[in-house]
Amino acid sequence: MPAHLGYLRTDEMIVEGDGVRVRDDGGRWYLDFRSGFWNVTLGYGHEGLVRRIRDQVDRLPYAHMWGYGRPSRIAVDCAAALAAVLPQGIDHVRFQANGAQAVETAALLSRHLRLLQGTPERRAVVGLWGGFHGFGPGASAITGLAYLHHHAGPLMPDVIHTRAPHGGDGDTAADLPSALSVLEDYGPDRISAVVIEPVIGEGGHVLTREQAAELSAFCRGHGIHLIADEVTTGMGRTGAYTRCEQIGLEPDILLLGKGITSGYAGLSAVCLSDGVYQDLIAAPVERFFATGSTHDGHPLALSATMGVLDALADGKVFANVAARGEQLRSGLADLARSHPSISAVRGTGLMYAVEFASAAADDPWYVNKVRLALEERGVLVSVLNAVPALMLIPPLVVEESDVADMLGGLDTSLAALASGWSPADPTKGFV
Repeated sequence: MPAHLGYLRTDEMIVEGDGVRVRDDGGRWYLDFRSGFWNVTLGYGHEGLVRRIRDQVDRLPYAHMWGYGRPSRIAVDCAAALAAVLPQGIDHVRFQANGAQAVETAALLSRHLRLLQGTPERRAVVGLWGGFHGFGPGASAITGLAYLHHHAGPLMPDVIHTRAPHGGDGDTAADLPSALSVLEDYGPDRISAVVIEPVIGEGGHVLTREQAAELSAFCRGHGIHLIADEVTTGMGRTGAYTRCEQIGLEPDILLLGKGITSGYAGLSAVCLSDGVYQDLIAAPVERFFATGSTHDGHPLALSATMGVLDALADGKVFANVAARGEQLRSGLADLARSHPSISAVRGTGLMYAVEFASAAADDPWYVNKVRLALEERGVLVSVLNAVPALMLIPPLVVEESDVADMLGGLDTSLAALASGWSPADPTKGFV
């Protein structure tokens, strides 16, 4: 049995969700400021999504996508609807089952195209230190967290890492040139693709518009595929369909997941520029790119995506993200002035990291203690492993009073810790 399950009592299991709150088996309700696993973007029990899924169960509960011989009608309709809201030039969509699968597919597709083009030496895939792209032989390798590289192996070969270009929205060390210098030294003609999150989930570091332009130009100039991992940021998290559109990042491949179904079913999307798509379909049939699994583009998941697109269409959710994001940013800035344990606040939209570097240096369980103190006050948040920080990432439909409740809970939690309070087991639930 996984060690972390030993921390859970049966009355702590989640059994119900309603709006932005969940209830455990002991009857206690919690404000879910982690959106499930960062994916329940429209909250629990959303009528439009539930109705779409229920109707699809009655009509066609399953169809597969392998070979594209007879895809479901909803797969074609959903791809067209999704492509219509993606950045200009991203016109082709292939649905898969989860974000890590999408990352691995994008990396292998890039390498596949190099083989077709007769440049097999161009096979390196670049990730950023601190970036997170999921678990698996390829996704873990691209993820810039060294501890994952040693948990099992060997992982996918020919993956290199460079430092993340921090800067903007609370960051002070904007240094893309030094990050790119690693790629210059390695040899751009040996690099197939660069994979980047526009907002790095492990720490909330925000790529600026200037950095996006420089990175896009570097990749275009050297013929490197730029893969934007928007599994977390896509579909409204930062107040738009994609963060790429907001900052002018021009990817060759864009990845979506999590909020693409609001977590109601497993789905991801590998979205291609027309240039990449044309290179792919130009290959002889015997050299087709093999990708897929049984549940890729599951009709129930696609029906949820259609519901998400319905919910986002009028712009009200995006407007709420902007308003509540500003409330969250301002409130966290106030708390940082009041509590010396907070060393930094970073993020954008409804995606903020609260870092406790100095406090965690003195007490390695400090951040988990903050999380447990918040649980006592009825708020669930995420803990970042690689960075001593909480990640605050609520549903996009969170209300003003909900943000105020979380800020108040964090305020009293930090005050309690400063006064000497400690949970009975400070390691509980730390994963």
